[in-house]
Amino acid sequence: MADGWQGIRISLTSDARYLEALRTVIREATGLAGLTEDDLSDVQLAVTEGCANVIRHCYQGCPDERIDVILTFGESLFEVRIEDYGKFVDPKHIKGRDLDDLKPGGLGVHLMRRAMDEVIYEKNGWGGTTLILRKRVTREQEEREDSNA
Repeated sequence: MADGWQGIRISLTSDARYLEALRTVIREATGLAGLTEDDLSDVQLAVTEGCANVIRHCYQGCPDERIDVILTFGESLFEVRIEDYGKFVDPKHIKGRDLDDLKPGGLGVHLMRRAMDEVIYEKNGWGGTTLILRKRVTREQEEREDSNA
């Protein structure tokens, strides 16, 4: 990738047991990108929720469908693209449930939006949905150096 961007692309099946391995890859990638531990936690949460939504809603729990996860990062941005091969879902129809409705589940969209700086849904080239999650890079080392200057 040009212009100082680096990346990792992973294809996994839609079996939830692979999400922990994906979280490990995210930990390594965020470390390479220099993200803080808080940012790492946010990215892991958002990606886990995004993939869980694909498994649950797009593939109806079928464990052998394809999900592609592309992690790219540069000096100021860490981006995750989660691509499914199901039917495109119009972003107008993607809503978390009312936060006042106290019951389990349905908070993934809210959690992703809270954890990430940008959450974008797009139609991909094969008719499915691409979820784009962006986090601005903040580095603990740089923050400490700036505060000591």
